[in-house]
Amino acid sequence: MKRVEIIAAQAILDDVLEAMEHYQVPMHYTIIPAAHGRGNTIPKLGDDVWPEENFIMIIYCEEDLLSAIEQALELVKKKYDHEGIGYFVL
Repeated sequence: MKRVEIIAAQAILDDVLEAMEHYQVPMHYTIIPAAHGRGNTIPKLGDDVWPEENFIMIIYCEEDLLSAIEQALELVKKKYDHEGIGYFVL
C-alpha cells in the first residue's frame, strides 16, 4: 500500500480529476481544498497579495496504480506547463 500526495493549484483540480478518470484511477481519495505555501512557482497564500490557493489530494493505493497516476499527472502538466504539480509517494 502506498500513500500518494498531490499538491497543485485549485484552478486545475477538475483537470486532475478528469485525467485520473481517463486513466482509470479508482476515485478513492481525500482532498484538502485550501492549502497555502510557496514552491517553484508563484506563492499561493490565499491573501490579498497572493490570492491563489492549492489543494492537497491524498490517495492510498496499491503500487501497480502508480503508473496510471503518473500518466494522468503528465497529461495535466502538458496542458498547464506553467503550474507546479507536486507528486509524492510514501
